[in-house]
Amino acid sequence: MLCNGGSSHIEKWVTSLAAKNTEIGIFSLQHFDEKTYSQYPNITILNNPASGKTGFLSKLGYLKNLGNIKRQIKHYAPQIVHAHYATSYGLLAAKSKFNPLVISAWGSDVYDFPKNSALHKNLLKNVLAKANVICSTSKCMKEETAKYTSQKIEVIPFGVDTDIFAPQPTDLSKKQITIGIIKSLEKKYGIEYLVKAFHEAVKLNPTKELKLLVVGDGSKKNEYHKLCKDLGISEQVTFTGKVKHTEIINYHKQIDIFVSLSVLDSESFGVSLVEAMSCGKPVVASSVAGFKEVLGEDPCGLLVPRNTWKEPAMAITQYLQNPKLAEEMGKKARQRVLENYDWKKNLDQMLAIYTQLGNIR
Repeated sequence: MLCNGGSSHIEKWVTSLAAKNTEIGIFSLQHFDEKTYSQYPNITILNNPASGKTGFLSKLGYLKNLGNIKRQIKHYAPQIVHAHYATSYGLLAAKSKFNPLVISAWGSDVYDFPKNSALHKNLLKNVLAKANVICSTSKCMKEETAKYTSQKIEVIPFGVDTDIFAPQPTDLSKKQITIGIIKSLEKKYGIEYLVKAFHEAVKLNPTKELKLLVVGDGSKKNEYHKLCKDLGISEQVTFTGKVKHTEIINYHKQIDIFVSLSVLDSESFGVSLVEAMSCGKPVVASSVAGFKEVLGEDPCGLLVPRNTWKEPAMAITQYLQNPKLAEEMGKKARQRVLENYDWKKNLDQMLAIYTQLGNIR
């Protein structure tokens, strides 16, 4: 795996595959806590920089590690290399000339990166051309990725463990209600609009004691804290900071209405949204491509325009004033996850691809 070893998504992929008796080597250019993987003897750390400040390197920065990754591949002798994020680790993997190669697109690498210039577009095309299989978490991202390649693209959703993310009771007839989101505090995730929508919902529902729970950390943390202060709602808003993936379910249990207002189509799936749906929560989501796909043609949640706060406030109010609707949507959402986004099925899809590719060497 060429990947950010500190990503909660990578942690889930790697540990789940390891539990299926897969031997995995992790090559990361971002620092991570190796204790995350210490209980699995079949996970080997091939590269983990000492500094926690590496961040997302420039493309040149990645290529400086080409000699290192070639040495690690030769030493580890994998059957398959799987690179996550096409225009960083995918670039590194393509330049290593290893075969067979799986590249997973993550969103902005295919939605945003190629639109920067003709050079960016050609770089993405050249990287994807080196892959034996390209993976996408959604159909809409598959369609976007297909603009830059004729290679085979497999849709493998980043599903959820439906046993852990089991239905949780939500009683909207009670006085105190918690609105919540579990996302990084970055501009693309629309936290600003959520805060403003919450402020409006408080005014629209004076008989309710509304709370806002924001789970996650990011570069916009101080900005969002200030916005809450300026709106006079700081006492009603809780920012948890970063939490471990294993603790996420505890926060879903606290949330009565889940609201995700991402503003870019590079939000091509929405794991936390699917987790909330699996818990049977009523959800409000912005109409970005990935969310519309996840909620389905007959939406199992309330879709609202992106880059706005009034419509989300009205959607929250609609649930508060109609608990029966909230209950029905929650049940419908749970069923959609069972049918389409069960992690066990998604994991088997990935293993089937590995098995097929492993046989060609």
